[in-house]
Amino acid sequence: MKTGIGFRAVAIFTLALCITTGAMAQKGRKRFSHEEFQAKQKEYITEKAGLTQEEANAFFPIFFELQKKKFDLQQNAHKDINRKSGEKMSEEQCTAFINRMADVNIEIAKLEKEYTTKYLKAIPPHKILKVQRALITFQRDLMHKMTQRRDRKEKKEYAPKHTYIKS
Repeated sequence: MKTGIGFRAVAIFTLALCITTGAMAQKGRKRFSHEEFQAKQKEYITEKAGLTQEEANAFFPIFFELQKKKFDLQQNAHKDINRKSGEKMSEEQCTAFINRMADVNIEIAKLEKEYTTKYLKAIPPHKILKVQRALITFQRDLMHKMTQRRDRKEKKEYAPKHTYIKS
């Protein structure tokens, strides 16, 4: 039986969060708001998982606490890697970074297991499964919207600015 949200979902969440941050910070756009992202995520998951207001109030503080811990673990590991980016790294350094990321993923899996127990105290197991499915569809929908937005932007950038018609 799988517990927790899973590495794939964590990776998708992190990627979506990073891409959203970059996309929203572009010129001419409103800056990315983590609180706004969490509010949309909470609204979406609450609706799709069929959580009552009481269940949502019990569940989401735990959920967002776990998300922050996972994000912090990943950020710390990525800072180490980014410090070395651009430098020629030895095979040993590359191996050390790969092992560091594997250790971070193991730590995240342990956190997910720990927080699954906390989730079970807040909401019933069938609702946890619904939350997990809703989280995956939220991330999928977010990625879909972002690629559509990017595709529209690319079409606009490559479209001719003026059309000249000779009479």
